[in-house]
Amino acid sequence: MALFHLLDPAGLAWQDALLSLAFYLAIFLSLRSIFLAVYRVTLHPLAKFPGPKLAAASYLYEFWFDVVCWGRYTWKIIDLHAEYGPIIRINPNELHCADPGFVDVIYSSGRSKRDKSKHYVSAFPIKLRRSAVSRHFTRPQVQKLESLVHRGAQKLCDKLLAYRGRGPFEGAAAFSCFTTDTISEYCFGSGTMFLDQDGWEPNYKDPINMFFHTVHIFRHLRWTAYLVDFVPLSVVTSLSRGLGSFMHAQVTLPEWIQHTIDTSGTGHGQEQPSVIREMWESKLPAEEKEIGRLTAEAISIMIGGTETTATVLCVVTFHLLSKPALLERLRVELSSIVTDPLHIPRWSELEKLPFLSATILEGLRLMYGSSQRLPRIAPDEDLMYTGSWSPKGSQRPTEVAHTIPRGYAIGMSSFIMHSDESIFPNAFDFVPERWLHDSGERNKELERYLLSFAKGSRQCVGMQLAYCELYVTITALVLRVMPHLELYQTDISDIAYDHDEIKANAKRGSKGLRLVVVE
Repeated sequence: MALFHLLDPAGLAWQDALLSLAFYLAIFLSLRSIFLAVYRVTLHPLAKFPGPKLAAASYLYEFWFDVVCWGRYTWKIIDLHAEYGPIIRINPNELHCADPGFVDVIYSSGRSKRDKSKHYVSAFPIKLRRSAVSRHFTRPQVQKLESLVHRGAQKLCDKLLAYRGRGPFEGAAAFSCFTTDTISEYCFGSGTMFLDQDGWEPNYKDPINMFFHTVHIFRHLRWTAYLVDFVPLSVVTSLSRGLGSFMHAQVTLPEWIQHTIDTSGTGHGQEQPSVIREMWESKLPAEEKEIGRLTAEAISIMIGGTETTATVLCVVTFHLLSKPALLERLRVELSSIVTDPLHIPRWSELEKLPFLSATILEGLRLMYGSSQRLPRIAPDEDLMYTGSWSPKGSQRPTEVAHTIPRGYAIGMSSFIMHSDESIFPNAFDFVPERWLHDSGERNKELERYLLSFAKGSRQCVGMQLAYCELYVTITALVLRVMPHLELYQTDISDIAYDHDEIKANAKRGSKGLRLVVVE
């Protein structure tokens, strides 16, 4: 019967009609793509800006380096700046700037409004609403809950010292256990208790990194970010254990949040303030307190609060263990105010130590934060740029002037900024002294070029908590653990930037920072 149906004239007519429709649709889409590419290169408001025509015509150029070449567009952008100048067009609707002098214009923190680029926001199906959570991460709020950071840092040190004789382990896993415990307790009032387990597994490091692996795909193929929600968790887990664990968190976190809400104001359960608890008890509109909305906030907070600080701790630990003279200088400075390593002074006191501050800033510089492009849109004003540039083969600099039209994205890259030899000589070396004047005081002017937490009105909301964790934890590690800590089969290539997936990643196949605790 099926064969008879295929031979039926009516059936053949329908097939011909469908084939014709598909043919004309393909022609239409092809012509549309051609006309759109021509428009982007010739008549688009950004058509006057220098850069490769392929990048101006289509997102496929960016797709090639971000997805096919696995997060290596930043390296290509460096080459493009050398060829085209300080401001270039890197995709149809985005410019990139390599002039450090323009940083405060792009990332304005005054009354000048700045928005994020939808092209980048689309990579995150989970979005953080700054207005709902930012007040919970102010410096005074962090200082109210500073004691949990101290407890966590001491717990981390205790566990590391108890690891004597147990062989090498992954430093990122250990530090991730600490940062996840801290941010979960800060967020929910009770922690994940990863530091209470025998080893360092499970932790959120691998699930978060697996999520990061998908970001470039989500950005360019936006529908895939939402398709994941419709795939059964068992299928996702079978394909990727890490991504499955991340998706599982979206199932368990609502239960955790509900428990936090149920115990809120009852006199039972946690007595300590927490972000979720205070949001629930606040005067936010009811729709802002829905479990789904609170879950989205919690996941964003957990991602940001786990990986950034843990990575800085890895960078600082590697370089201090590699450079005994720096470690000894820091130990001497810390010993001047710390009489008992089991009782670390408060964050506000530790901040007064210049070399500790310089060490943390240098760790942040070489960690890069969000190492991908950080584009911003000025919706209400054109941005005026003037500068100079020396083309290849030219002995004299060329004056450059551009007007960036309102409504279009322009950004910078933390990796490119932090690697600029005109600002940071020997940029790939760990040199804490660069952050200090000859007098020993902090070089505040240099800090304006630090993009690890972004800048301006869209700066990372968790920055103050991260600083608190870094000051307290590095102090405890240096005085208690680092005298017994050694690197294990780890070199600079296991720490240095190779490609980006939101954060800076080392070379593919690297086992990361590996450590061993000795007597």
